[in-house]
Amino acid sequence: AYYRERASAAGQILGESPAIERVRALVERIAAATGGPGGQAPTVLLLGATGSGKGHLARALHAAGGRRGGPFIEVNCTALPENLVEAELFGHEKGAFTDAKTARAGLVETADGGTIFLDEIGHISLPLQAKFLKVIEEKTIRRVGGTAVRRVDVQVVAATSRDLEAAVRLGEFREDLHQRLAVAVLRIPPLRERGRDAVLLAHTFLDDVRRRYGAPPRRLSPAAENAIAAYGWPGNVRELLNTL
Repeated sequence: AYYRERASAAGQILGESPAIERVRALVERIAAATGGPGGQAPTVLLLGATGSGKGHLARALHAAGGRRGGPFIEVNCTALPENLVEAELFGHEKGAFTDAKTARAGLVETADGGTIFLDEIGHISLPLQAKFLKVIEEKTIRRVGGTAVRRVDVQVVAATSRDLEAAVRLGEFREDLHQRLAVAVLRIPPLRERGRDAVLLAHTFLDDVRRRYGAPPRRLSPAAENAIAAYGWPGNVRELLNTL
């Protein structure tokens, strides 16, 4: 699926390392500056390697901010169907194209009053970048096949594992969009830079997995803990979860 909707997103940020403490403090500062619907909502850019927990952090920001009562729409930008990307994001009117039997709101409009999380935004096309810039700057959208301009009140949280500054230099990412996204930047450290947080997370994941599958209580041995702490986890938190 290329998008998911959550009415509420619990956002506990686990870890005791100095690196994750800095992230937690920034999340609290950004959340405190996020007003409810109709108020100010800073655009946030999450940077980090694949599997480092950008989606979880986006949900934590939503859960802690003033828009927690609104929708949380998560969009996987790399999985959007290319031939329908504009209609899926911005909606369409009846008869706008062959299969448009009825009018439908797009994902941006559906997030009104809440948060839209644009995951892997660094890989979208230049024409789509221009449309996102308009949403951020003007808070408006126009449905495919329509003439009316609709106002949308959304907080934009974007994430990427790509070096956007390098993409800007290559002409593959708009500099003005990069500037608009980077109002508040959160860099998520890879798991190998988080000390023994991997062990703490492993205990949490083991307990979650055990409950999910109805297994009896299990513990990590000291040897297992040491192996988890010593491993580099190139796939980050996602790899650790999948391993457990």
